[in-house]
Amino acid sequence: MPMADEITQQHLQRARVRGAPSTIPGAAGLVGTYDYEEVQRPTRRALSVDLGHDFTMSELRAARDKLAQHAAKQKLEVLEQALIVLHADPMEDPPHEWTWTLVLPVSGRARADEDAGISVTRIRGGAYIETLTTKGFKDLYNLYTYVLGRLLPSHKQMLTRPEIYHRVVDGLENDNPGKCSVAVFVPFYLTLRAPTKLVTREEMG
Repeated sequence: MPMADEITQQHLQRARVRGAPSTIPGAAGLVGTYDYEEVQRPTRRALSVDLGHDFTMSELRAARDKLAQHAAKQKLEVLEQALIVLHADPMEDPPHEWTWTLVLPVSGRARADEDAGISVTRIRGGAYIETLTTKGFKDLYNLYTYVLGRLLPSHKQMLTRPEIYHRVVDGLENDNPGKCSVAVFVPFYLTLRAPTKLVTREEMG
């Protein structure tokens, strides 16, 4: 899903937040805060299909339908709506190294289908930060900066692994990626390490 556009490029003219992912072109310099809660998610098996680096909303819907049809064909129980997985740490990895998949949590004897590009994977459980943006995929840079650059370090917490889950909770049928609401689930753990990416409240604006 392309996120860097004219609007995010304009944000580059602002003073960049210390601790923001500096390797990400288009990262906004001033970010707000987001409501969040700490939740526990269970470990689940899931059907998985790769998404392109610049996937569109139409391609996302097609991938969703593909997984749903595969689950129905195998008579699997769908446990929750599909999740978009970012396989990267936005604070450390440049965007050209990011990869995306769509996963559908299921129960039952799930089987891969190599011809269809569908594999079987596992969604690992544990502690997650659950938050939401109503500004679509183009706001994810700001959200990552807040959660990974401010929230977690201030609580002596860190990203558990380079996997961040997303779900479009409203606006999936809209072709504009900026006009949807996206729930985000960030795995975290407690660390005794001193924070190295703390973004101060004053700098966040």
